[in-house]
Amino acid sequence: MDTTKPYFVITGPSAVGKTAITKGVLALGLPVAKVVTTTTRAPRADEVEGVSYHFVSRPEFESLISRDQMFEWAEYAGNFYGSQHRDVDGILAAGQSPLWVVDVTGADALKSRYPSTYVIFLMPGAFDILRRRLEKRGMAENEIRRRLAIARDELVQAPRFDVRVINYDGQMPKIIDEVAGLIRRRIQAQ
Repeated sequence: MDTTKPYFVITGPSAVGKTAITKGVLALGLPVAKVVTTTTRAPRADEVEGVSYHFVSRPEFESLISRDQMFEWAEYAGNFYGSQHRDVDGILAAGQSPLWVVDVTGADALKSRYPSTYVIFLMPGAFDILRRRLEKRGMAENEIRRRLAIARDELVQAPRFDVRVINYDGQMPKIIDEVAGLIRRRIQAQ
């Protein structure tokens, strides 16, 4: 495993904007590549297999774990999420730094295993923004409540990570530039 390249994580509560910010950062052409997460959850309408996620059944995921093919993994909201060794190794072989977009548990696992991993924690400008974004996804009320309860716990943990960035509504270009600047400076410092 190549540990000479910096590892990056973008984390934060559900609906804080991790995916949108990551897409914006990747479009800037930095020498980073998103690690495609493997998950047991069902795909959303706009998600593409192998691009958005690798969608697998629970038994398939458990098989990947038992065969030591998972680089890291965690359970969140009743589903497994993680990254496979093959995906991380492919990014490193291409001369890029891996960038994970994971929940706080996944960020914790990566930081514990690879302490130099640089974790950017995204925070909402206001907590009620998370509810509105989850509602727009068409989630059932009980799922929204469950994710908001998890989000409250996750926000308390934010100070443990390397840096916090507040994602204010309507400021997406500014937030993308801020996150890209953090990554760029970390790469230059290597």
